[in-house]
Amino acid sequence: MIDDYLNFFDNVAFTDHPDWSQCYCMAFHWKREWDDEPERNFREWAIDLINGGVAQGYLAYSDSKVVGWCNANDKSNYAALKHNVNPDLLTDNDDAKIKSVVCFLVAPKLRGKGIATKLLERVCTDAAVNGYDFIEGYPPSSECDMYIAHHGTVALFEKCGFDVYKQIKNDCIVRKYLREN
Repeated sequence: MIDDYLNFFDNVAFTDHPDWSQCYCMAFHWKREWDDEPERNFREWAIDLINGGVAQGYLAYSDSKVVGWCNANDKSNYAALKHNVNPDLLTDNDDAKIKSVVCFLVAPKLRGKGIATKLLERVCTDAAVNGYDFIEGYPPSSECDMYIAHHGTVALFEKCGFDVYKQIKNDCIVRKYLREN
C-alpha cells in the first residue's frame, strides 16, 4: 500500500497547508544527532523506513481512495521517543509493550467526519490483539488550531477510552491501558 500512502501525501494531505507537504509523517523518526546532516528528502526516507518495517501506520479509505492516515507504531520504533529527543515523552515503563500514536492526517474536505476516531479505534483493537500493555498519544493539552492538532486532541483520545497520564507544559501524554498494570 506504499503507493496509496505516497499518493495521499503527494496529492491530498496538505492541499490546504503546502508548507508541511514535505513531512511524510517522519518527524518522530528524527534523531537529535541528525540535526547537523544535510537536508533530507523525506519522501525517499519514508519509502526506506516503510520498506524496512520501521515506519508503520494506518490508512483510511473511502470509495477506494485514501482519505486519512494515522502514524501508529511500537514506541521503540520512534527515534524521538527512544533517543531522548524530548525527555518529557519518555516514561518509566521500559519493560512494557507500548503502542504510540503520534500523528493523524485527514483529507481537508473530510475533516470533522469521524475519520480520526475510526483510525484510533482500529489502532486500539489491533494493539489489544497484538499483546500491547497500553497505547500512548501525545496531543496538545491546550486550545489549538487544526494544524497543531495533528497529534490528535485530548477529546479524541478521551472519546476512545484514554486518560491523561502526564501533563507537559502545553502538551500531555494520554494512555489507554489494555492489560492490568
